[in-house]
Amino acid sequence: MTNPKIPNNAKRHRYIIPGLDALIGDPEILEPTAETKKKAELMIIPAHYIERCRQFRDELSNRGEAAQKLIASFAKILEQIHLSDGKEFICANGMRIIFQTELSGTPKSTAETTVEAARWFIGNSDKDDCNDTAILTGDNTLVAFASLADIDVAHVNPEVYTGRRKNKLTEELACEWHKLGYVTLEQYMAAYPDEPELSPNEFIEFMPWESFLENYNFVEYIGRYQKIRRQDENGERVTEWVIQKIHYIYDLPNTKPIRPRTPGQAMLIEALMAPAEEIPIVICPSTFGVGKTFLATAIGAQLTIFDKKPRYEAIFVCPRDSELGKDIGFLPGDETAKTLAKDMPIIDNLETFLKLRGDKEKGGERKGRTQIKKDIEGYLKEYFEFVSAIHMGGRSLSRMWIILDEAQEFERFQMNQFMKREADGSKMIIMGDPEQIYNRHLSKNSNGLSYAANKMRGSEYAAIITMHKGEITRSKASREIAKYLG
Repeated sequence: MTNPKIPNNAKRHRYIIPGLDALIGDPEILEPTAETKKKAELMIIPAHYIERCRQFRDELSNRGEAAQKLIASFAKILEQIHLSDGKEFICANGMRIIFQTELSGTPKSTAETTVEAARWFIGNSDKDDCNDTAILTGDNTLVAFASLADIDVAHVNPEVYTGRRKNKLTEELACEWHKLGYVTLEQYMAAYPDEPELSPNEFIEFMPWESFLENYNFVEYIGRYQKIRRQDENGERVTEWVIQKIHYIYDLPNTKPIRPRTPGQAMLIEALMAPAEEIPIVICPSTFGVGKTFLATAIGAQLTIFDKKPRYEAIFVCPRDSELGKDIGFLPGDETAKTLAKDMPIIDNLETFLKLRGDKEKGGERKGRTQIKKDIEGYLKEYFEFVSAIHMGGRSLSRMWIILDEAQEFERFQMNQFMKREADGSKMIIMGDPEQIYNRHLSKNSNGLSYAANKMRGSEYAAIITMHKGEITRSKASREIAKYLG
């Protein structure tokens, strides 16, 4: 069975005017492949965007890198329109693009230019359904201008892909689930015909149908959508898409310090424990206090330092500050000292993990904080590598456990370059909270973490797991903070 298509339940308009913010956030919109689903039948680009991109292109930022790509796309489209002596450019997937050059007024901003382009198209188009037009944007200012002009808005990324869903386990499925440890895609879709299609490595939390199961083991009721090889009724080996019980979570040799306290943590542990050949990329855009940094650090240490047959040779940590290239020179010490100053959460979680392991001295006494601190110094020197983003160009990271925390502070082009460093045998873990962004150039949708999650959805080699505020495990105070302060 082939991989099902990714759903998109948002309302689609035939005619779209993309806001410049939408193009900056995803320049590939203008160069779709033949397999890419069309954003619209026709896309109208205000010619004013060319000048605006020229102003941005020299910036050393996400916007500057995107502006360069957009200018190249604009040039390609306009050249083809000129050579064909036509008015439209036809993309590989059939979407048509035109440039709008006439304005009915004198706009003072890019947002006003976009609205004027929409007004011009609606007022001058010879198409009977020209009112089926919308502005594609995530910019609140442009949304406000569009609303005042009574123009529809198609919001950028209207649905947030969480990588998980929850269903009530039917009595029919329960039999197969407990007997085989999986249910087929056909069985799942028959039981839940109104459910959106599944994406590879999406997790499903089943709620037991038996009403008497109040304190059930939730780990036993979590499945992952994946391919398995099995024997059919003729004894032949076949590949099939199924929802299979999570099982890598049981490969942890010492589960006492690493045990899931929430379904989301169980899903994350499963993805982290899966072989790098099966799931080399794990992306976890989640709120604070859910345990993502601890699990990434603890499992990385277990599989690199403490296993008898380590899976990975080193733990590679990239600093959490996307502005590192600009300010690292002002920090004291060599590069390791500079990056360690920005990655204390990793070290703090390593210390917590070592305390929970309960390692003992030669005399049999439990190691104290002073000895654990000394152990950490040795582990950091032998197994850890802290390297800033600006020094990663050209590197190829093989057989490494790679951690990028606070990834919401990375810009799109930085994330693109970072992810390309992964090589055979490595596991890359990208984490952060899209709600907590301090980089003034980024937003919840335009940051590198959201970019990575959106782009990797649908890949068989990436798992995306989102944990919510209801799964905060740090402390009661943290839960109250999330409840009252957001």
